[in-house]
Amino acid sequence: MTEVQEARLRENGYFLYQGCHFKPVRQFTEMDGDFFEKTRRLRRDDELGMTQADYYGKQKHPYSYEEFYAASTDKKADIFFCLETMKQYVPCTHEMQEYVMEPEKKQDRGKTR
Repeated sequence: MTEVQEARLRENGYFLYQGCHFKPVRQFTEMDGDFFEKTRRLRRDDELGMTQADYYGKQKHPYSYEEFYAASTDKKADIFFCLETMKQYVPCTHEMQEYVMEPEKKQDRGKTR
């Protein structure tokens, strides 16, 4: 990217972390539900691969929760948009996890005959 493009992204609220551009979206609200409802919307994203440690060769970008928020333009946001993957993420303790609007459906573990 050129310096002009980087400057334009910064003007639009993006910040650079580990080679990816993130933009704060919002904080969690009561509408997002309780802790368990929120966590059901989180999933590991191997495409981004932003983890604290290299789990089975999945790490593409080193990650630190503290360093991510130090780089962030909004220190209170919970959800961030990534320009490179076009997905939303939540910074967690050990990795950036994708935030999806629809939680994963639990598998029906009923008896089969």
